[in-house]
Amino acid sequence: MECMRTVGSLLAALLFGAPAAGQQRGIDVQHYDFLVALPDSGSVIQARAWIVFRRSPGADTIDLQLVDMSVDSVGHSQRSIAFTYDGRKIRVPLARGARTDTIVVSYHGVPRDGLIIGTNARGRRAIFADNWPERARYWLPTVDHPSDKATVAIDVSAPASWRVVANGVYDRRREVFRVDGRMNRPWVETRPIPTYTMVIGAGEFTVSTHRPAINGRDTVPIQVWTYPEDSAFADSVPFRRATEIVEVMQRLIGPFPYEKLAHVQSSTKFGGMENSSAIFYAEKPYVERKMGEGVVRHETSHQWFGDAVTERDWPDIWLSEGFATYFDGVIGAALDGDSVLANAMRANAENYFKSDVTDRPIVDSGYAADPIKLLNANSYPKGAWVLHMLHGTIGDSAFFRGLRAYYRTYRDSTATSEDFQRVMEKEAKADLGWFFHQWLYQPGYPQLDVTWQYDAGARKVVLGITQRQKPEWGLFGLPVLTLEFRGANGATVRRDITVTGGGRETSTRVDLPFTPAEVLVDPDGKLLLRVTAIGRR
Repeated sequence: MECMRTVGSLLAALLFGAPAAGQQRGIDVQHYDFLVALPDSGSVIQARAWIVFRRSPGADTIDLQLVDMSVDSVGHSQRSIAFTYDGRKIRVPLARGARTDTIVVSYHGVPRDGLIIGTNARGRRAIFADNWPERARYWLPTVDHPSDKATVAIDVSAPASWRVVANGVYDRRREVFRVDGRMNRPWVETRPIPTYTMVIGAGEFTVSTHRPAINGRDTVPIQVWTYPEDSAFADSVPFRRATEIVEVMQRLIGPFPYEKLAHVQSSTKFGGMENSSAIFYAEKPYVERKMGEGVVRHETSHQWFGDAVTERDWPDIWLSEGFATYFDGVIGAALDGDSVLANAMRANAENYFKSDVTDRPIVDSGYAADPIKLLNANSYPKGAWVLHMLHGTIGDSAFFRGLRAYYRTYRDSTATSEDFQRVMEKEAKADLGWFFHQWLYQPGYPQLDVTWQYDAGARKVVLGITQRQKPEWGLFGLPVLTLEFRGANGATVRRDITVTGGGRETSTRVDLPFTPAEVLVDPDGKLLLRVTAIGRR
């Protein structure tokens, strides 16, 4: 059996693996094959992992993260090999040989994180993986970093009365009913995914089938997995438009990236977790009947941005969370009207303004060692605002053309903020360095004092705009700042002006046929800014 699994893993690697920059120099994992026996009681798991990887000629060691488990053996080509294990890392020396190699790790123990074993909100035993950001290592030996994506097969041994869900598609040909009342259930994901989205869920579920999404000649099954008591609520409220949400993203960005989509009620520490093709949602909002569609839109859009196109390192996590936050509103607007996006962006702005990270930039290497700290208002609402302002800056056609090109180029791979910038500049046919520099690498946002005086003889308004934000935030260029002038008799005129980032004060004169009674700055809320004062000189 080990030999057959190793050959299958090698074949999967050759067919589906793609070179990527790994966390370890010279090592690029192509495929993981896990056999995990879940306990009927207690918390001890028994497991075996086949790791298929490519290595450069100079790579003589592979390090696999595995925390506080008991390693029984490490094998290679049907034989045991020497290794060291310090409770956090398995270090395996590599002999000279082929560029593609395979090692097998047998281990057991009680995961202290990453795999949640216990009683679910409905009082029944259930087991769920919860790997983000670097918690796969507590139950799976992996190169546990988003830069090294791989295909994965997970064969779960569990009580036959349970149902099991995981990434990819179910391989019914390999399922095994055992005489001890257990069953082996194999799932296979043929697209490379980050380790933080490699998951399993096991327990008693009701599974409902929604209308599939169509990808050209391919059909994408869409399922909702819930505890039996919560099935009717899930289908009728948060997931009633699960298919329509996928269809909006396919129309705007491109084909759904995986073989199926399962929405799973689970025991997760997060409100939702975008595991590739098997999204996990916190169980409590189901039970309390408080779960809405917004989290479904957010997590579904992650399948394109975050899962298929993954940030290469944690400081660029806005490429995942900012995108999902923005597309929550975009999808909502496509389904229910533009006011959904407008309201979402106003809420995002307020959440960012009142946050404790305005003194930090979005791309924040200072938190790279602790990715949890990057789950903040920079990565989510401000990240969404970067996309919203980019959309307004380059226009609808170039924006979506650029997003589609970005998705095509980096699908099943990883990307950086610089990669995204290059694609958008190409599609917009413009230098956007100023935009990305000030919104990704500078902290804060513009705070404007606006003064105005009407010159009746010249029929012009003389404007003075001063940037009042903290000096350490820097200055911001606003190439298109819309002002709305309202007269006492109800007349309204809009004018666009330019605020350069070259100085703290900007003065300009605007043609206006009447004396304004009121001046509004950015009346449509297209920019992330605050007006701190406005009035006549």
